[in-house]
Amino acid sequence: MSEKTIVSHPFEIKLTEKLVLLGNVKTIEDGINKPVVIVAHGYRGFQDWAFWPEVTDSLAENGFYAISFDFSRITAKESGLGETEVAEASTISQELVDLEVIVQHVKQRLLPLNAEASVSRIALLGHSRAGSSSLILAAEEPEHVQAVVVWNGGGAPARAAAEQNVTLLQQIVSEDAEVNKERFDVPALFHTLEQPVLVVQGSSDNERLLAIHAKLKEANPDQTFVTIEGADHVFGVLHPYKGATLHLTEALKASVDFLKKVY
Repeated sequence: MSEKTIVSHPFEIKLTEKLVLLGNVKTIEDGINKPVVIVAHGYRGFQDWAFWPEVTDSLAENGFYAISFDFSRITAKESGLGETEVAEASTISQELVDLEVIVQHVKQRLLPLNAEASVSRIALLGHSRAGSSSLILAAEEPEHVQAVVVWNGGGAPARAAAEQNVTLLQQIVSEDAEVNKERFDVPALFHTLEQPVLVVQGSSDNERLLAIHAKLKEANPDQTFVTIEGADHVFGVLHPYKGATLHLTEALKASVDFLKKVY
């Protein structure tokens, strides 16, 4: 009996005249509705950065409808938009718009291979800053997001220091965080979340994120927390990708096991 083959299909969503989301769906095309996992890369990443293709392959192999995409700030920069437009596309507010649009496209069955998707079972898997955005969206749209996995993230956005050499991008992102500081108060939101959440944290990540991890545990101790001893912010992975590390394998296994238990 031959192994089932993963099918991969790209998609494009036009947000505005200038902003576009480019993404990809991976799944096993067998006519069975599968839980949806939307994978969201970190602030300095992109959908094909290092481990993400392997992560989405693994999710598809394990019976999920896996979605990866580039946040609109990626295509804004690559398409040559102006500095202000790229900066505005880089805010948490825009990141939340991007995520919400992906969720709505799932719900409305507008993405490729949509017959394979169970639109009532949607999980978000966010790394770093996208982990925070995933928790914010889950708090704002509990009827649409049924579970969240956070990899080395979950804090409120860091604000730019009051220095003269702050870039325009840093300034605009920081202003967005300041204006929305209550909306983006992740530990406070986390306290109210009823959906199941897995927070995976490397023990050798930066001190700010380790402190945030402790705050999340305090805010909602009934959620699931996994610490990966010795793991840094990217689980020891390099780009271009050289293959999975033991830390990445541990994070991915914990995530798959959690999602299978949830669904």
